[in-house]
Amino acid sequence: MTRLLAMLLILPTLALADALVDGRIALQMGDYDKAHALLEPVASAGNPRAEFYLSLMYQDGLGVPADPARAQRLLQHAAKAGDAMAQYNLANQLLSQDNGADAHRAADLYRRAAKQGLVLAQHNLGSLYALGKGVPRDLTEARRWYAMAARNGSQRSAAALAELDRLGGDSAPPSGVASRVSGLMVPDRDWFDRQGQKDVTLQLLATSGREQAEALYRRHHWKRDVLLYRANASADKPLWALGYGVFPSVQAAKRALAELPGALRKNQPWARNLREIGRLTGD
Repeated sequence: MTRLLAMLLILPTLALADALVDGRIALQMGDYDKAHALLEPVASAGNPRAEFYLSLMYQDGLGVPADPARAQRLLQHAAKAGDAMAQYNLANQLLSQDNGADAHRAADLYRRAAKQGLVLAQHNLGSLYALGKGVPRDLTEARRWYAMAARNGSQRSAAALAELDRLGGDSAPPSGVASRVSGLMVPDRDWFDRQGQKDVTLQLLATSGREQAEALYRRHHWKRDVLLYRANASADKPLWALGYGVFPSVQAAKRALAELPGALRKNQPWARNLREIGRLTGD
């Protein structure tokens, strides 16, 4: 009887876990009605990751009426409950407000997410230390967090660490590496110029609205760094694009297609030379 009771108690937990996974997949595939139906009960049961996913849906109006206030409540509750992705997104949001107190809180959120192993947070925390933003400037700490993220597979962090080591001492933060801290890597012309002649990224889309590109980024989980850049040179009608990863060749980029969600593979991402992109970014 005791064993049976224990199994009966476990079953609802397993069902919620399955619903969370299925809800995440539905969200990534763009099946927003199914995603909402699966995630809402899990979030109501107190699961912070489900709350985080719902915050994305309510923020961007994905299958539900856009409700930024509810999105914010869900995001803050999930972050307080310890969800690393929610902590990371909330930190990005606070940092964009360019306020000293908000920067300090953003650093604390990045630290909490970084300690859970979130590579994006590890990199951004390193950047805050390199810049002295929200924390005292400390290149030793910057190197520590960059090194941790690099060991976990972040090419961007490896580049930042190498640049700090090359400059040495208490030099200024490296241009194009630590000069921006956000949810996306937004390289400048100098960064593109430093890439190899054959280095490419997988361009996922091009859109006239930067906000659309950023919304797509927030809807997915990524195994590699994602670039946000200008896809054309027109000042009147600029196009913004997302690029997945940095690869040494077109063949390497094509092999990484399998890492992308199915909904993005349907858009037929194509390899684009990084130096050519750099010519469109301006100074």
